Amino acid sequence: MIEIDALFDKLGYVVLYLAVAVLGLGLVTGVVLKKTNPSKLKDFVKVFSGVVIGIAVAVLVTMTYVKMQDTDVEPLLFYPVLATLVTVLASGIALLVASSFGKKAFRVTLCVAGALALGCFIALMVCMSKQFDLVGSDYEHASTVGMIVSAVVIMALLVTVYILGGKKDVNNTRALVYGAVAVALSFALSYARLFKLPQGGSVTFASLLPLMIYCMMFGTRRGLLVCLVYGTLQALQDPYIIHPMQFLLDYPLAFGLIGVSGIFVEKNLFKNKIVGFVLGSVLAVGLRYACHVCSGVFAFADYFYWDSELMSKYDSAAVYSLAYNSFALVDMAIAIVAGSLMLLSKSFVNQMTLASQPAVVEESDDEETDNSQEETAEI
Repeated sequence: MIEIDALFDKLGYVVLYLAVAVLGLGLVTGVVLKKTNPSKLKDFVKVFSGVVIGIAVAVLVTMTYVKMQDTDVEPLLFYPVLATLVTVLASGIALLVASSFGKKAFRVTLCVAGALALGCFIALMVCMSKQFDLVGSDYEHASTVGMIVSAVVIMALLVTVYILGGKKDVNNTRALVYGAVAVALSFALSYARLFKLPQGGSVTFASLLPLMIYCMMFGTRRGLLVCLVYGTLQALQDPYIIHPMQFLLDYPLAFGLIGVSGIFVEKNLFKNKIVGFVLGSVLAVGLRYACHVCSGVFAFADYFYWDSELMSKYDSAAVYSLAYNSFALVDMAIAIVAGSLMLLSKSFVNQMTLASQPAVVEESDDEETDNSQEETAEI
């Protein structure tokens, strides 16, 4: 009989191969259409986007069902996280549909989606607080004050970065579709683990790279939101949660700050995009590393005090947390090398630029087309 954890991991690899195959097929088909029949490219992008979203929904439902069979999963934590993700996914689809009906419809849908997501988030925090009341005695060295202060400081930093990011004028439909693809691809790559640590955390094969590229293409603001969604998705994939603030530090905030990776490219501070990408990635992953270290010091210090070997090897829980969470830096190095190699390709950079063209350009092109059709009709 196959164990649930083993089956879940095997499904992860299936998701990885499926994502690579679908995206590869889509890219090849898109290139062929662009050269042979450009007029059909726009219709293909719409259909392909629907296929990607459909596959993402199917994968989420399947893996959720498998994970639910695991008796070790705490329902009080698992179901609220699942409900939050389903709400975000449904909101994304609704925004994608609304974007086809104009900016007003998009904004109204965005307000409703935001209210629903906020409600789910509050319910999630309440459930996690209740869970900690039940098991809190097992973590005697956990510092609630330390976790709260760390989470608040990092949230303030995230808001500051969001404000500094500025508003980049892009096509909303395209940004949503690319965001969904980036999350799906990063989630799939997160199963390609080079090694996994015992108390959570792993080194993957450039799983953060799709998110970093998205942040460069569509700006810091959209990047932060997409990375926040990915961080919550990570909590469903491999949950290790004992406290609401620890959840924020290890998942939404830690991965949400990956959105900072595109800020130097967005601000055009460096002529060379590779330099901007590298520095932005170092900053983003450095902030993620700080989140994990704070979580280790204030939430998981008991793992240090329970192990006499660790106490003899490290001076304090803080030093142990710094060493343990260094896996994030290794993960960053792999993503930076892979991303730099991709940015060396001029065709790839050109495709990035074309994909992130402002909506105004497309609208003006559409208006010119409509005007030319009207003139033809009059003649």
